[in-house]
Amino acid sequence: MSYYGNSLIRFFYYNSPPIIKNIVATSYGLKAIKDRYGEFYKKWLNFLEKSQYLPNEFLINFRNLKTIDFVNQALRLNSFLRNFYGVDKIDNIEDLKTFPLIDKDFLRKNLDKIKIKRKGEKIRISHSSGTTGSAIIFPITLECFQREYAFRALHYKWSGVDLDKRPRIAIFSGHPVANVNRSNPPFWVYDFANNWLLFSSYHLSDNLLTYYINELVKFQPELIHGYPSSIYLVAIAYKKYGKTLKNLKAVYTASETLLDFQRKVIEDAFQVKVFNWYGNSEMCANIVECEKGRLHLKFEHSFVEILNDKNEECKPGEKGRLVCTGFGNIAFPLIRYDIKDEVIISEEQSCPCGRGGVIIKEIIGRIEDYIITPSGRRIGRLDHLFKDTVGIKEAQIYQNKIDEVEIRVVPETGQLNKDDEEKILKECNLRFGKELKVKIEVVEEIPRGPNNKFRFVICEIN
Repeated sequence: MSYYGNSLIRFFYYNSPPIIKNIVATSYGLKAIKDRYGEFYKKWLNFLEKSQYLPNEFLINFRNLKTIDFVNQALRLNSFLRNFYGVDKIDNIEDLKTFPLIDKDFLRKNLDKIKIKRKGEKIRISHSSGTTGSAIIFPITLECFQREYAFRALHYKWSGVDLDKRPRIAIFSGHPVANVNRSNPPFWVYDFANNWLLFSSYHLSDNLLTYYINELVKFQPELIHGYPSSIYLVAIAYKKYGKTLKNLKAVYTASETLLDFQRKVIEDAFQVKVFNWYGNSEMCANIVECEKGRLHLKFEHSFVEILNDKNEECKPGEKGRLVCTGFGNIAFPLIRYDIKDEVIISEEQSCPCGRGGVIIKEIIGRIEDYIITPSGRRIGRLDHLFKDTVGIKEAQIYQNKIDEVEIRVVPETGQLNKDDEEKILKECNLRFGKELKVKIEVVEEIPRGPNNKFRFVICEIN
């Protein structure tokens, strides 16, 4: 929620009584409803409800036509892209596949050159996830933003939850709804406009989880949504302390890799199915789990290639990287964007649910450790630390002492600028509080592991 970005507002918010915090959250929620669920949302949701059961031949043709039109529009409007790709237009998808791949480093170096401004276009500012410490800030069109919520609403409907009816949803994500140094409840805030209960993910220690469970049971949500690492801890506590969630229909996980042991514990505790969702802040891929347990890479969302180490298209049963051409955001066109996340294509390319798309066996990547505080809090999903930094190429969070965290950064210019250092320390204080000493170390490179990837968070505390 954006009102946490202003330090003065955050100060007053954290020092206000719960009723004022709920009013602030609800006020933000009222504005968010207008932004999220407008004419574009309705148009796309109506289309998606009809298209989801159409044969792949139709969906592939739709995807290809949308992609070709989008790429040609971007080339027509942006001279940098025309010069970079060396063409004025493409005639078919095979032409697109001759384009070079780009990555986040390319985006960072050419950020302003890639942006497209159209007169009268309503845009929003978004951040990439920053999972490797290299976040980017870029524009998205209002249609792209609302379209993303249409895809979310469709996915919720697969479990019988209708977002348009404002169902009760409990959310365990990265919202800093309670001061990180707070030791007494509430560790949550109510958004009555959306009918959401937003829980803090930064107070999930054994001695505090009973408060979470009591409030969760009191709220009686239809759906639980959030980080699998957070919901996993809540599920363990719910099994120990919980009573009954009479109305709960499903749990939805996002933003991290859902591990098998997490799924098992969550489903066993809440006695509902876990629906996994994969997306990205750049809004150029959408992989969603259906009620039959299959993962569907949605053709209606974007053009996604799955490539191996030789940049060849993968076959069923093989593992590859997602290379995305998102045809939803003309304000920041991403063409053959290598997002570095990996998946395994299922050998079985049909699903009992009857829906189309590429069937994915497994989503790989985004696996993060927790950071452990002296009081026993477990803190995951820490890419937020780098969302507002502009001069950091890569970063890694490392812990081998119970009261200290080391943040290794690779600056873009070789030196860490003061502004980025202050932003990192501010975000660390927001999430770690006074329990952890933060040491920032500038390094030339981050050591790689298997497949030339590195772990974003390494915790060696037993």
